[in-house]
Formats: sequence, structure tokens, C-alpha cells
Amino acid sequence: MPLTGNLVPLKRLDKGLLKMAACIPDLEGRTLFHYAAATRKTHVSKYFMEQVKVDDVNMKDGQGQTPLHHAILRHYYHTAAYLLMNGVASNAENENGETSLHYAAWIKRILRLVISKGAKVDAISNHGTPLHNAAAHGNKESVRILLENHANPNVIFHDHVPPLVMAIHANSTECVEFELLLRAGADPNIRKHGVTPLESAASEGFTEIFKCLLNAGADPNVTSFMNRKLKENFLTLKSKGKDAFKRKDYLGAICWYTKAINAEPSDATVLSNRSLCWALLNEGSRALPDAEACIALRPDWPKAYYREGVAYMLLKDFVKSAYSFNKGLELDPKNEELQMAFWESCWVCD
Repeated sequence: MPLTGNLVPLKRLDKGLLKMAACIPDLEGRTLFHYAAATRKTHVSKYFMEQVKVDDVNMKDGQGQTPLHHAILRHYYHTAAYLLMNGVASNAENENGETSLHYAAWIKRILRLVISKGAKVDAISNHGTPLHNAAAHGNKESVRILLENHANPNVIFHDHVPPLVMAIHANSTECVEFELLLRAGADPNIRKHGVTPLESAASEGFTEIFKCLLNAGADPNVTSFMNRKLKENFLTLKSKGKDAFKRKDYLGAICWYTKAINAEPSDATVLSNRSLCWALLNEGSRALPDAEACIALRPDWPKAYYREGVAYMLLKDFVKSAYSFNKGLELDPKNEELQMAFWESCWVCD
């Protein structure tokens, strides 16, 4: 349904007739009022509301979308602002239960506006709350705004995970988003499908996030439903990893060790073994997070620092590798493996 934005032909029509025409849906259930919002024709939306006085400013198309949904979906701030300032409902839901705030959850400017107009910050759709959306997109500013407006960081719905776990899968390098959620009261030991945030971070190899969760009080010994099942087979998983390693099937060993880590994320030995496998495959960037996780779990273990040093050697960061080997030597001065590695890294630095 084309809409040029030229009001002249519209003004020639009888307003009563135009009022009816503005509400006639096309095959997708969209009306002229929807298209005005969806194409950033704010002046046309204004004409329909103020002059034509359409009966229902929250009319829905075939997917339950209102004109406001369309404006926000396309990031049209001025159109969305006009609609909200003139009585359009901020909490109208589409067929998936999504309100305008769900769509605004990763658009900071519009997000503040929609909240100011009474949007429910914890409105639940088939895909979660607006906070779930913001966390899933890794949008730190939107997470901050929603939490400042008292969004619940522990909402669990249907078969989906809480915002904290969504944030883990959205962001592998920074802790800002997680710290925001944790400071707002997110439970570091919350479970869904038997999985805790700590397990998710460990299985993904996200070391910084793993540390954040531990510092926030995550319990590495929390037993969940899935953990109970996996722990029954932990030794078997670890043994299969060891067997694969002996066959020099390092990818196979990584697979088994990863399953073992999922079963017992606080086992530093398995993390060390997986780090070694990555190192033998010359994957320094993958070996390093496992080594760092070892150190976080066992800061007094010389081998953990050796693994970290090897990873840095592969990454050609010889200064850091020397530092790691030296840290290990401080714990075990007579360790010949650490001594040789330390002097090798120092020699390369020179």
C-alpha cells in the first residue's frame, strides 16, 4: 500500500470517507495508519490523529503490530515520540506478546521515551522481557536503563533462560553487563534446565565472566539437575578425554573434556588438560582462557601458570609468557619444566 506522504490528495477527500479508508486493512492487515508510521511519515500520522480522528490509534495488523510497533521496529524516534505523546498505548501487545518496550530494548533513545510513557518494564512475551532482549543483544546501556527502572533481573519464563545467562551467550569479553545485572540483584546461582550461569560461562570458556560470577558469590559446588546427572559420569568423561589424548586425537579429547567441564566446572585439572590440547593444536587464543580459568580456581597451582605461559608463547606475547612462568616458579622454584620455559621465553624476548 504506497504512501507518498503528500497530504494534498488526502485533504481533498471527505474526512468521514478518509476515516473509513484509513482503517481498511490490506492482505497483511496493515492500514494507511500503519504505513504512515512504518515509513516515517509523522505528518501523515498527525493528520490521521488530529484531523481525521481515526477511531483506534492502537489498531493491529495481521501480526498484532500497532503503528507504534512499526515505528520503533524501524528506529523512527520522532514518529514514535509523536504517537506516544498523543495517547498511543505503550503496552499494546502483538501476537507474540511483545510490547513497544520489547522492540525498544536495544535503542537507548527510544527506550527511555517508552518507559517514560508508562511501559511495563517486566512485560513478558513469548521471547521474554525487555531485559531478556537487551541482554541477548549484549546492549549494556539498555540493560543499565532497564535495571535503573527496576526491571527484574531474575525473571524466568517458559523454556528460556534468565537474563544473566543470555548475557553470557551474547558477550564473551566484557563483564560490564554482568556486573550491572549482579549489582541489581541477579542471582549468580539461578538455574534453568538445570544449568547455572557459572556452568554456562565455563562451557563457553569465558574466563572473565567466570571470575565475575565467582566474585559475586557463584557457588562452584552448586548441584543442579543436569549437574547431578553429569557428575555421575564425570570420571568416565574425564577418562575418555585421557584416552583420546593418548591416541593424539586432541579434538576428540577436547570434546570429552568439555563435557566433563559441563559436569564439573570447578575441576581445574580438566581445564588444564583442555588447555594443553588446544596448545598442541597451536590454538593459543583457545588455550589461554582455560589456563586463566585454572588460575582463578587454583591460584597456588604451578601447572596452571605453566599452561598460561605456553598459551602466551603461542600468541607471541613473550613478555607475558615469561611473567606466567616466573609466577609458577615462585610457587615451585625447583620445577625444571618451568625453569626451561622461563629461560626460553626470556631468550626470545631478547
